Amino acid sequence: MDAASTTPAAGPDGTSGGLDDDRARADLYMALQTDGQQLAVRLVRLLHRMSDRSGMNPTDFQCYTLLRVGGTLTPGEIADSLRLSTGSVTGVIDRLEAHGLVERTRHPQDRRKVAVRLVEGADTIAAASAPGMREAMTRMHEGYSVDELRVITDWLDRVGRTLDGLIAASD
Repeated sequence: MDAASTTPAAGPDGTSGGLDDDRARADLYMALQTDGQQLAVRLVRLLHRMSDRSGMNPTDFQCYTLLRVGGTLTPGEIADSLRLSTGSVTGVIDRLEAHGLVERTRHPQDRRKVAVRLVEGADTIAAASAPGMREAMTRMHEGYSVDELRVITDWLDRVGRTLDGLIAASD
């Protein structure tokens, strides 16, 4: 659905009618919900394709991606984020370590804990597993003004914080 088809015409005072705005907003929320769900499915599909190309299984690739985005994490934090048992996470970390992608170190604040981090150069796996992604995404955004890009990044930040809140509330 495109926004133009649901946006009501402006009235004589430059504003739209209240009922028309309510309908347009409801239609746009429905489109956002549907498009958001389709985006989630596409991201899962892409993650699986990237894991195939990397030679990792999807769970190991998710952990690798989590470490790329989240930085150094404890096995417990990885388990919580990926909804895995700590035993399963140990296996994931063992496999990533065997591939030379991660290392275990002492936690900087708590010597009783282990910290897991990507080794230098491990981030090249992501680029190799999705060739052309950066270029395609750059081309996709070329038509947007800087102000529009600011709105998009603000929206993504808000979505991320909202999803984090929903995740926290479901624990």
